[in-house]
Amino acid sequence: MRVLGIETSSRRGSVALLERGKPVFALSHEELNAHAERLLPLIDRALAEAGWSRTTLDRVAVGAGPGSFTGLRVGIALGQGIAVGLGIELVGVGSLRAMAAAVPSDRPGTRWALLDARRGEVFVAAYDQAGSELLAPCAIAPAEIEPRIAQVSAPEPQLLLGEVLENLVSARGTRVRSLETDLPHASAVARLGEHAVPSEAGVEPLYVRDAGAALPRPR
Repeated sequence: MRVLGIETSSRRGSVALLERGKPVFALSHEELNAHAERLLPLIDRALAEAGWSRTTLDRVAVGAGPGSFTGLRVGIALGQGIAVGLGIELVGVGSLRAMAAAVPSDRPGTRWALLDARRGEVFVAAYDQAGSELLAPCAIAPAEIEPRIAQVSAPEPQLLLGEVLENLVSARGTRVRSLETDLPHASAVARLGEHAVPSEAGVEPLYVRDAGAALPRPR
């Protein structure tokens, strides 16, 4: 199976190609507010570098969040357009789950994936070594991270993922740094997406909380 992965939940936008479980080619950008302009050219370049045409793709996997509202809409809409145009499957993959899955599977410990949620909060979710969810994605204040870790009956050690940890000096655990664990990346999205079960309802963004904006109230 040939899979195209797309991830746009953070400031980084990335695309990745995977074939039969093996990574083929990946590209990314970190230009602010530029996912809509940069993603499609990155996909075309990745396909060209791999020597693939779009018609050889079997599935599109897209990061479903939580993360940037605008970024998620761009990524999911792009994935839907490609999948519908080619008549292939589209699957959604949790962005925090993708971060956790980027830790080598033979490394013991609970994966705590964290992502900047703005407004003084972080998105957080926890997964065990096998990938089972221990804490569903949620948005919390940084001061709540330690209590959440204590509440979850999680195997040691506690592996903390995410570049946002650079500003969270109180968070205790073993910090794991890599391209795919600092921010969600399309490579992990593609790996998980290869085995994901498509939903009849399609891919819906996982926002966790509202957008923080309200329509004007009628007088």
